[in-house]
Amino acid sequence: MKICLSLPLAEVTAGMRVAAAVVDAGGQVLVPAGAELSAGMLHGLRRREVVEILVERDIEEDPAVREERSRRTTAQLDLAFRKAGNGAETRQLYQAVLAYRLAAGG
Repeated sequence: MKICLSLPLAEVTAGMRVAAAVVDAGGQVLVPAGAELSAGMLHGLRRREVVEILVERDIEEDPAVREERSRRTTAQLDLAFRKAGNGAETRQLYQAVLAYRLAAGG
């Protein structure tokens, strides 16, 4: 599971992924969202006196917590789709929404 953390630049390391675009005081994008940070990028951000950035972090989720979240999400979708019928398109939409919600953390 991925989470977003706002970290001081001093704690950010090469290889981390930017969760939101890093912009300077004038609004110019220095690093786009989703970019993987390199040592050179970090050096450039320090030179521009960027203090803090939002990064993505992978965390290991307890299997029991993941299973409970999956069960709860499935129950919510079952309720939302209860009158939608059982056609192929409905099943496909259900699976897409379920996958999205589980990937997004519920």
